Amino acid sequence: MFSPSFVRGLAGLACLSIVALGSRPALAADGAEDTLRTLYRVALSAEMCGFPIGAKQADALGKAMNRTIADLGLDDDGVEALYRTIDGEFEAEGWETICAEDGDWARGYRRLLAAVTR
Repeated sequence: MFSPSFVRGLAGLACLSIVALGSRPALAADGAEDTLRTLYRVALSAEMCGFPIGAKQADALGKAMNRTIADLGLDDDGVEALYRTIDGEFEAEGWETICAEDGDWARGYRRLLAAVTR
């Protein structure tokens, strides 16, 4: 289970990474990959847990993912591999834990979604 400080750290990382990606396209690959991992976690949570996401938020999330994929220069195989890795991490954590409405990740999801879809 994700601790509240871990989730807050992810939210902070997502905010900083999204702002940095928008203003400095030549970011190091590690920062962009961390951003993409966070974006995928948000998307997977919405899909697998049924967490709420509005149409405008989903559009902004998709655009942020596409920008980050382009920044990383990932091909389709790389994108799929990263997505499967994150899905596997969530599987290992346990979907019942990830999807618990009052759990740490659900609270973090709401903050992350707000941060990455402003």
